Amino acid sequence: MIKIGITGAGSPNAGELIRILINHPEADIRSLYEPELLGRAPSSVHHGLLGESIVNFSDKLNPEELDIVFLTNQTPFSQNLIENKNNWPELKLIDLTANDEKAMENQAFAIGVSEINRKNLVRTVTTAFIPSQVLVPALIALIPLAQFMLLNNPLEVSIALPKDLLSEIKPLDELEKLLSRAITVAQPSFSSPIHLTLEENSDENRVMVMKISFNCTLSIDEIEKIYEGIYDDHNFTFVTHTPVSVKEVEGNQKCIISLNKDAPSSLEITAIVDGRMRGGAGDAVHIMNLLQGLYEKTGLQLKSSSFHSPDSPGTISWFA
Repeated sequence: MIKIGITGAGSPNAGELIRILINHPEADIRSLYEPELLGRAPSSVHHGLLGESIVNFSDKLNPEELDIVFLTNQTPFSQNLIENKNNWPELKLIDLTANDEKAMENQAFAIGVSEINRKNLVRTVTTAFIPSQVLVPALIALIPLAQFMLLNNPLEVSIALPKDLLSEIKPLDELEKLLSRAITVAQPSFSSPIHLTLEENSDENRVMVMKISFNCTLSIDEIEKIYEGIYDDHNFTFVTHTPVSVKEVEGNQKCIISLNKDAPSSLEITAIVDGRMRGGAGDAVHIMNLLQGLYEKTGLQLKSSSFHSPDSPGTISWFA
C-alpha cells in the first residue's frame, strides 16, 4: 500500500483527492495535515465522505512514515518539505499549488502531465508539479503541433469554465506568459503572441471548455494523424473531429480533443476537461500511479457523472 499524506487537507483540491483515494486499491491515507481543523472528520468539510473510514485532520505529518505527500496549499510547512526534500530521498512530492512559474524554474520538479512527460515520470522523477487548470488542457491540445514545429502564428485561446474555478485562475497576462514558456519546451522557436480570454460557464458543472484557433494550412487528415500518432497509447486523451458533449468528461480524467477546419488556412482545436480532475486531483493521482509504477488508470476508472442525454426527453436516461 502507498502511504499518503496531504497538506492543506481542507482545500477543495484535497477534498477531490480524498474522494478519489478512498477508492484507490493501493492508497492508504495516513495524514491529513490541516492544523486549523485539528481533530475534525474530513466529512465535516468535504461533501461525499459521510460514512467513510478516514483519519481525522491533524497538525502532524511525518515524511519518514510516508511514500507520497500531496501539497495542496502554499504554506511555510509545504515549502519546508520542498526545501528539505533531500532529507527524505525515498519520499515523493506532488505539488498542486499551481505555482507554475516557480515550479518551472525548479528543475527538480517535473511537469506532471502524462501526455507530454510520461517517460520521465515513470523512470526518474521523485517530485512533480501539476500545472494549473488552464495550462493542462492547453498543453495537451498544443504540444503535438509544437513537436512538429507547427505553431508559428498567433494563438487565440478562449476558455469557458465554472464560477468557482474562474475565481482561482491567475491573471490573463501571467497565463499567456506561462503557456508561451511551456510551449517552448517542445518548440524552442515559438515566439507567436497568445491572446487569452475567459468567460463564466453558465452550466452547473465542473467542465472547462477551451477553444484555440490559429492559421494552419495542413489538411484535417494530416492534423489528425499527428495527434493520433502521439496519443494513441494514452489512456485518458482522445481525439475526434465531431462535437462532443461536456458530459463525456464531467467527473472523470478524460481530455477530449476535437479538431475542426472551417477554412483551408485555419484550425480550431476544442479541448474539454473536468477542471477539478485535469490540472487538479485527477492528474495528481495519475502522476502518483506513474511514480509508483502502477497502471496509470488505477483508481481513476471513474464513471461519468451524468446519465441524462440533453438530446432526449426528460424522462429518458441513457448509459454509456
